Amino acid sequence: MLLVTTLVGGLGVGHAQKATGEPNDADALKGVKTLKVVYDISAVTEPKMMVLFLQAIADARDRALAANVKPELVLTFRGPALKLIQKTTGEATEEQKQIAKLLADLKQHGAAMEACDFAVQALKLERESFLPEVKVVANTFNSLGGYQAKGYGIIPVP
Repeated sequence: MLLVTTLVGGLGVGHAQKATGEPNDADALKGVKTLKVVYDISAVTEPKMMVLFLQAIADARDRALAANVKPELVLTFRGPALKLIQKTTGEATEEQKQIAKLLADLKQHGAAMEACDFAVQALKLERESFLPEVKVVANTFNSLGGYQAKGYGIIPVP
């Protein structure tokens, strides 16, 4: 529960505030034109937590845009999190529907999404089983290193 409180409580916090007292990200985003971020999503195993994290990522994107900062986002999925971004067989749960909708929204607004094939093989999953927004790449460790070399910040999502 502490993780959820910390995540939700930390959204949009900044020292500089508008006259209305609304939290904003002005201090962190001052002088920033492009925000290059990779979200490393690996250990999320609960669908409700995946929904919450994807909502937080979409919210951060929207707040960056509102601050006139262009977000360049990549979501990398590996480990147990891979099981939460697969196409549903049969009746989808509400969380599965939300995850699919959030990924589609993020993709529509320019985010790239990658699944680690090394982890896919280790977990005995099928490459074709992922939602259409997700591209299977050889190894997301290379993605993380490559994007970091290109100036992206890495944010681990537990």
